[in-house]
Amino acid sequence: MVQELKNIIDINSINKNRLKEHINSFSQAKLLVFGDLILDEYLYGYPERISREAPVLILKYLKSKFVLGGAANAANNLSSLGAQVHLIGILGDDNSAKIFSELCKEANIDLLAVIDDLRTTTTKTRIVSSSSKNPDNGTVLQQQILRVDRENSESCNNEIEAEFLSRVTQQVKDCDLLLISDYSNGVLSDTLIDNISKLSCEFNKKYIVDSNGDLSRYRNAYSLTPNQPDLESFSNNKNLNDDNELIKAAKNLKTIINSQELLVTRGARGMVLVRDAGSDLIPAMNISEVFDVSGAGDTVAAAYSLALAVGADPLDAAILGNLAASLVVSKYGTATVNQEELLALIDDL
Repeated sequence: MVQELKNIIDINSINKNRLKEHINSFSQAKLLVFGDLILDEYLYGYPERISREAPVLILKYLKSKFVLGGAANAANNLSSLGAQVHLIGILGDDNSAKIFSELCKEANIDLLAVIDDLRTTTTKTRIVSSSSKNPDNGTVLQQQILRVDRENSESCNNEIEAEFLSRVTQQVKDCDLLLISDYSNGVLSDTLIDNISKLSCEFNKKYIVDSNGDLSRYRNAYSLTPNQPDLESFSNNKNLNDDNELIKAAKNLKTIINSQELLVTRGARGMVLVRDAGSDLIPAMNISEVFDVSGAGDTVAAAYSLALAVGADPLDAAILGNLAASLVVSKYGTATVNQEELLALIDDL
C-alpha cells in the first residue's frame, strides 16, 4: 500500500504530445450514452426589494436558459469534444421533452428517447440572482438561491424498460464504448443493468459508470467514476481524506464489482486511479477560480470515457478527465468543454 502511494503524478512528467494525439483522435469515436435524462433550467432575476407579503427577496425576471443535464450533459460534453454520440433515456410527453429534444439536435446528439406519458421529464430549475440587469456580462456576479426539481423517481413499467433495452441492443454493436449515467431517477433497474452488462460482454464493449446511487449494482463494469462522498457512502466511512484509507475502500469496491479500474474524483484534491497494477494519485492540475461545480462529474466521465474509446492508457484518460473538469468548473452553470480549450490548456500547463 505504501509503495502504491509513491506513484504521485508530477505535472512535469506528463507527455503533452501523447495527450494531444488522443484529443485529435476524438472525432473517430462513437459512444453510446444512456441513463437519466435531465433538463436544466436557469431562471435569472435582478434583486429589487424585500416583499411585503413575506420576508423574501423579490427578483425581477430577466431571462430563462435551458441546457442538457444528467446523462445528456455527459453526451453534450462528448459531442463538444468531437465524438459521435447516441443518447438513450426516457422522457415524458410534455413541453420539457420538446425543449430537451431541440437541445440535442443543436448539440448534434442522436437522441433515441423512449416516451413515457406516465412520467414527467425530469427538470431542475435553478433560480439565480444576478448583480446586473445584464446577466450575460462576463463580470456579473451570480448566486443560485433556490432549486426546484420536477421529477418522477418511480421504476419504469415493463413495457418501457423493454423498449429501452431494445434501443440499447440495436446500438451497442456499432459503438466503441458505453457510458452509463445514473442519477437514481428510477430509470436503471437492477434487471436492466444486468441485461446491459451481458450485452457489453457479448459484444466485447467496455462500459463505464458514473453513478450517485448503489455502486455495487454495476458488476463487471470496466470502470466506475465515483466521487469521494459516493465512495464514503458505499464504504460507510465518512472520512476518506487519508489516501491509504481511500485506496483501500476503492480496492474493496473494485473487487466487489469485478471492475478493471476505478477513478475516484476528489475535487480540489484531484483524483485517484486504482488498478490491479497499483494506484495513481493525480493532483488537480489546473487550479483556477471555481465558479460552479454543476455537472463536473459528467465532464470527467465523458472525457475519461472518450479517451479510453480512442485507445488511451487509463492514466492518460484520467488526466484528460482531470483537465476537462478544471475547465468546466470555471464556467457558470451546466457547461461543456471542447477540443480547442483542452489543447490550449495542455499547452499552458
